[in-house]
Amino acid sequence: MTTLMLLPDGMRRWSQAHGVSLDDGYTAMADKLIEFMGWAREEGVKTLVVTASSAANYSRPEAAVTTFMNAFNDVGRRIYDTYNFDFSGSLDLVAAPYISELEELRDKSAKDADFTLHYILGMSLQHEVISIFNKLNGRIPEMTEEILAENAYVPAQVDYLIRTGGAVRMSSFFPLMSPYAELYFSPVLFPDMTRADFDAALADLRARDRRFGGYPVGG
Repeated sequence: MTTLMLLPDGMRRWSQAHGVSLDDGYTAMADKLIEFMGWAREEGVKTLVVTASSAANYSRPEAAVTTFMNAFNDVGRRIYDTYNFDFSGSLDLVAAPYISELEELRDKSAKDADFTLHYILGMSLQHEVISIFNKLNGRIPEMTEEILAENAYVPAQVDYLIRTGGAVRMSSFFPLMSPYAELYFSPVLFPDMTRADFDAALADLRARDRRFGGYPVGG
């Protein structure tokens, strides 16, 4: 039951390199994301968690926010009748019309599908922890791992995380409940990602000795 997290980075640089608008760059992103979903499903991934935006992204100019939100909502429109769809995050940062459409797509999505696409909107460890505290403060006698997981953006353990675009940093995109997620940083701008790039990333991740803090077998 592999859960894969994707940080699809590089759309602005891709647009500049190809001499096209940012809208065109995010259209290419949307097409690639749907293609990526097919690759992941073929490789046995059951849940693909996509960091659609960080909390900081909503401080960008309104036109830029509109561009990336329209692109991610468009992917939802194109896949909801084939795959299960869900989303979470700092939803108070997202304009109501986008949330309303995503809720409708989530509710209409193929709940019995063997593959789930899950967006995180407004991802930020700080926002996540603060929102959980504010939500539960005074309502529970003590925090437990189970309660924390129930309120986290991504309650299930993420096995593997792929970030494209060449940056070797998390930029507050780390899933709270997945301290042992294996990370892979690809130099490829996301719209340029090929099946060979994906296969190389997944092969690297799957070849690792995942000890979860313990000693190796026989060590």
